Amino acid sequence: MVPLQEFAWDQYLQKKKRELKNEVWEYSSNVMCFINDLLLGDALELQKWAHKVWNMIDFKPPALYEALTMDFSTKFLSDTKHDFVFLDISIGLHPIGRLVFELYCETCPKTCKNFQVLCTGKAGFSQSGIKLHYVGSIFHRIVKNAWVQGGDIVAGKGDGGESIYGPTFEGN
Repeated sequence: MVPLQEFAWDQYLQKKKRELKNEVWEYSSNVMCFINDLLLGDALELQKWAHKVWNMIDFKPPALYEALTMDFSTKFLSDTKHDFVFLDISIGLHPIGRLVFELYCETCPKTCKNFQVLCTGKAGFSQSGIKLHYVGSIFHRIVKNAWVQGGDIVAGKGDGGESIYGPTFEGN
């Protein structure tokens, strides 16, 4: 059994995509099980297979697997020695999940500090009165199964905003 963080999974999918000559497909579960490099299916399919092959029945509650996943992820992230921030995402008033960002502060200290402070809201407001946080901001561009773009804390269109250093700053 090999657990993968999302970025490792993305790398795996890119490799498979090259092998499949750019054939693209979607898979609805967070769990994908393979037997001898062949797709078996999700966790339920793995349980069915284990029962059929070894007469094994898994009585563990799903909450246990969720806890094991969280423990693995927490250890993996802390071992990187990087800083992390998160954004809780909602559609309208309905929370849908959390995005976690790994910051490479040793490579881009000013940019990371700006993003970190905008995520936490610790700076409050700029001298010109602009709120310096992402709370209530929107994603102004969404590409299905690809990426989202946001961060315009003024107009929500992608062409406005301000950093913790002022209207502009030389990033690094």
